[in-house]
Order: sequence, then C-alpha cells, then structure tokens
Amino acid sequence: MHIVSLCSNTNVYLVKFLPGQWLDTFIPGLPKAGGFTITSTPYEARPGQDSPPYLELAIQKSSNPPAQWLSRPEAEILGSRLMVRTGGSFTWPPPGLYAEKIERLVLVAGGVGINPLISIFSYLIRSGTRPKEIHFLYGTKALSSDPDPQTILFLPRLMDLVAAIDQPTTITLSLFLTDLGQGDQGIIEHGKLPNRTFGRRISEKDLVGAIDGWKKGTEGGEGRYRTVCYVCGPQKMTDEIVGFLQRQEGMGPERVLCEKWW
Repeated sequence: MHIVSLCSNTNVYLVKFLPGQWLDTFIPGLPKAGGFTITSTPYEARPGQDSPPYLELAIQKSSNPPAQWLSRPEAEILGSRLMVRTGGSFTWPPPGLYAEKIERLVLVAGGVGINPLISIFSYLIRSGTRPKEIHFLYGTKALSSDPDPQTILFLPRLMDLVAAIDQPTTITLSLFLTDLGQGDQGIIEHGKLPNRTFGRRISEKDLVGAIDGWKKGTEGGEGRYRTVCYVCGPQKMTDEIVGFLQRQEGMGPERVLCEKWW
C-alpha cells in the first residue's frame, strides 16, 4: 500500500468531502479516472492549518494506470495539475440517520478495509461531537510471528489517536492478527501492540460484545437502537459480518453500513 498526498499551494479548500468518501482522480493523458480512498480528514483539506491543504490517498500497487502514475517518484509528478471528484455514501454522518442520536459506533475493518475507516475515526477523535462510545475492531494478516506495528497499515496512527483520548474507557481498539501459524490464540501480550490484541479472526462473539459496548448482560438491550456499525474489508468477510450484524436484535440494515469496492 502506497500513501500519497495531493497538496494545494493556495489558501483555499483543496476539496470538500465527508470522512469515508473516495476520490476519482483524473490523470493528465489517461482516459479513465482512478478511484482511491481518502484516508485524511476534512480538517487537513481546509486552509489556515499548519501546512497547505492536502488530501491523503491510499493507493495499492497494481497495473491500474492511475495507480502507477501516482506511485511514481515525487519529483516526476510534483506540480502536476489534477482534476478530482469525490463520491461514495459510506460516510460520517451516516446517510438517513441523525448523528447526535448515535451513542455507540462500531467500526470493523479487514485488511485494506481500514482505509475509509481511518478517515472516519480520525475525524471523530478530533471532533467535539463524537458518539459516547467508539469500538474499533481491526483484523489483518500478521507478517511475522513477532509483529512490528509499523508494518501494519495505519496501526501506529490508530494507537496514537486512542492514546490521546481523555476517557479511554469509551474508546476501544481491538486488533486481530491472523496467519500467525500457531492456531487461534487469546490475548497476545506484546509491548508495542494494543492491549486488546488477539491471534485469531474476528468472531461473532466479538461483534456482539462491541455492539453491546463490552458490557455483560446487555445482549439485545435497547442500547443497540442507538448503535451504528461500519464494516469494510474483503468480500467474504464483509458479507458474513454484515449478514450476522443485521440479524441481531435492534440492528437493521440502516444501522449496518458497508463499503464494497469489488
């Protein structure tokens, strides 16, 4: 995964967008636009910040011509003028719901599905009007038996955001590492990883715990009617998790949002 920033040298909005949206990027000389997730927040695109307004994009290495163009050395593309267009409804606030009535937010990411959710999570942590609770479940493959947080996409940023919270009990980060080669494991004690790190996939029990705020004895409680879930990941994972969540009491389709890029 390649992280690219598109910057403006003018004191105006680079582009207005909602957290979670993607960006159609029109490259000079290429007939088709490339669609990439915006991983920064609307705050960074505003003028008057410490740095010029910018958009951060997550670009996966591929044969896609726009992705190849944006992955070129900085010196070769710096100063180029690009046309862009935002899109997508996998956003905060959720379409059709009043954000101020949402008290518990559950974010479920699998692999590169972290991309739109890092924008939403970063935005809410900086916002003074975020839900009372946010529970982030992040599942990804471990690259070694002794994982380095720097090798896990956006994990250091997630950990820094959680560490900056004044009331950490209302914000939880659960990391699920797969392919460790040692079978399913419980909590992995690793000084550089989140306290809630597990050597297995996200389970149905984990999902129920998150939508109930990790509170015992509340399964199916009315608190779910003030809960919203966002799910983004590989197709099989997304379909299974969305299907399971939507079958839970109090969790209808309007409260379980998913992003499908395939």
